[in-house]
Amino acid sequence: MKLSRYFLLLFVLSNQALSAQTNAPAAATPSPTDTVVSPSSSGMSQVLVLFRAAGTTGWVQIAVSLFGGACAVGCVLKLQRKNVVPAGLSARARQMWAAGDFAALEELRDKEPSTLARAISFIAKHRHHTVGDISAAVGDRVSTEISAFNQLAYPLGVIATLQPLLGLLGMILGMINAFSMVALAGVLGNAAQLAGGISESLSTTALGIAFALPFLALYHYFRSRTNGYGVQVSEEVNNLISDWLMQAP
Repeated sequence: MKLSRYFLLLFVLSNQALSAQTNAPAAATPSPTDTVVSPSSSGMSQVLVLFRAAGTTGWVQIAVSLFGGACAVGCVLKLQRKNVVPAGLSARARQMWAAGDFAALEELRDKEPSTLARAISFIAKHRHHTVGDISAAVGDRVSTEISAFNQLAYPLGVIATLQPLLGLLGMILGMINAFSMVALAGVLGNAAQLAGGISESLSTTALGIAFALPFLALYHYFRSRTNGYGVQVSEEVNNLISDWLMQAP
């Protein structure tokens, strides 16, 4: 019932605004200085107006985005190839194995810490066990570390999901505020007041979508990069086990 009253009120205000515009005498074209922000204004000014109109919800969205930016920087610093599968490490490990320097292989996990180095050290330390046990244990260790790297990008996915929801919440709160102001003004209220309130409420939705897109792209990028490194580590480990422990008698 209240919703129908709001639509009726909106219809009455729209008719009043249209009749006022029709009956008004012709006026000269306003100069560019008469408008505060026009469609042709600079992009920076439009962005500032958008942030100003977003209100409290917009500040919450900005704070969440700053946290997401810090998480993205952490992913860039930690998710590097040298931390997962360093280039040339497998070739040097083969040389150490051929030379019988098993102590150096076991120390790789401390000298060159990475997922591949820890796997090689584990293989060298447990080289007297069966191939099946070593392969299963190394596979579990590699899978655990790759899962830990994948968790680094998890906050980015959460933020990409929360931003549009925050924008929707801000839009609903802005619409409620706009309709409340029009209801208090009565039937003779200004239609521009309702239009301005709706415009401000939509700014949070625009910010939510604008913030969600880059975080969603970063989330899938880091996940894809981690999975690619995981495939490389698995291939290197399987090749080393095959060459070192599965040789024909």
